[in-house]
Amino acid sequence: MEYRLLSDKQLLEECTKNNLKAFNTLFDRYFGRLYNYALGYVKDEYFAEEAIMDLMMWIWDKRHTLQIEGEFKPYIFRAAKNATIKAIRKKAVSIAPIEFIENNLSFVATPADHQLDTRELEAKYHFHLDSLSPQRKIVFQMSREGDLSHAEIANDLNISINTVKNHIKFSLNHFRKQLNNHSDTVLPALTGFLLLFLHS
Repeated sequence: MEYRLLSDKQLLEECTKNNLKAFNTLFDRYFGRLYNYALGYVKDEYFAEEAIMDLMMWIWDKRHTLQIEGEFKPYIFRAAKNATIKAIRKKAVSIAPIEFIENNLSFVATPADHQLDTRELEAKYHFHLDSLSPQRKIVFQMSREGDLSHAEIANDLNISINTVKNHIKFSLNHFRKQLNNHSDTVLPALTGFLLLFLHS
């Protein structure tokens, strides 16, 4: 059987018969595109790969009970978006702040005895992130780390756009206040970069 010639629907039907070759064909057909799609949200290769791997394994695990209305392609892309968002919420991964800083260090001239301590700033970022309420933390991460729009966050969390805006505004003010309070203990250049990242 030429599995690559089968439609998505036919491959899914074969999966219900525990046909691993059919699943592998479906996996190969969509994994690359889903990975790139997830990468657009999380900006981290390992994290995107993990989210899509988990999703595809879920498809296999649910092969006997999975019911899909309409075409598989739009279904799996919606599922990929949801899986990525859930992974962000579950793992609370900080991606953008340190990458942003490290990618811009070349613009800063620093004395040899004042090396930029990104770990110290990352620790402070996580400390103040964890001090936010659970929902504010999720909204902030989906916005700044997941790069989702206000409308997307509101839709995914089933809250209003105004609530999303209020959460982000509060979080930004909170971070700016705390980072400014630490400007004498954290190198000003690093603090400036993170404040730029937090710019609304």
